[in-house]
Amino acid sequence: MAVESVAPPATPRATDARSILRKVGLFTYLRGWKVWSSYRAQVALTIVSWLVPVFLYFVLAGFLDSSGAVLPSLNGTPYISFFVIGLAFQGFVSNLVGLLAQRIRNEQMMGTLELIFLSPTTPGGILVYSSIFGVVLNIIAAVVILGVGVGLLGVHLAVSWGPAILATVLLAVSSTGLSLVAAAFILWTKQGNPVALFFATFTQFFAGVLFPVAALPSGIQWLANTVPLTFGLDALRPTLLNGASLASVAPALGWMAVYAAITIPLGLWLFGRALRLTKIEGTVATY
Repeated sequence: MAVESVAPPATPRATDARSILRKVGLFTYLRGWKVWSSYRAQVALTIVSWLVPVFLYFVLAGFLDSSGAVLPSLNGTPYISFFVIGLAFQGFVSNLVGLLAQRIRNEQMMGTLELIFLSPTTPGGILVYSSIFGVVLNIIAAVVILGVGVGLLGVHLAVSWGPAILATVLLAVSSTGLSLVAAAFILWTKQGNPVALFFATFTQFFAGVLFPVAALPSGIQWLANTVPLTFGLDALRPTLLNGASLASVAPALGWMAVYAAITIPLGLWLFGRALRLTKIEGTVATY
């Protein structure tokens, strides 16, 4: 008599891993890619919004070159290469900072936010899963901008991959705290997101995106140190353009780690407090 083999029951750890992967797939593919790609006009306009600033500042770079204008502290880096790196990662970080707030706002408008927070998935898990597709889209945008810079504008990359990847990860992590603060604000106030708006505008002028921090008046250069993007660009430009070593960009990486250690706990506390208050007041579903 043949003995029928029985598969051993799945361990709790394996079950949890499958559940996490399933949620990642559902949030990223169904709620992310399927919804976003179904609006073709939005897709086209989004891609255009990635590319137009690149060519705009390319024209500006040509004007500066023809006029003989010189920007300080470029250290021999062509201005085209300087601003392409700046635009690629400024867009990445600005979208990341506004990402969670935008997700919450969308759920408020659709009337599904309360149902999501009542689901078995924890609020923290919902924030993480909801942001994955946005992060992937931001990475694609940065790659497209860099690709245009290299393929059409003559930017030359000499990438030191390890330090460059570490700098990108730390830049994303150090910006997460600001994203949580923005999410807490929109959860509480329902409309308006001054954190994301201020960050997008502020960083273009004070974080060394379009011109070096040294070009600012000396009395306000300290403002550049209030956002992680400044340190991120200090690490990314040399590692992407000059193949800089990990040791040479370690100070910038360290400052991003410090920024993350301060802002992420603050953002989590503010979001948790905003969620508790809206639940007490019964205003989670209002917008």
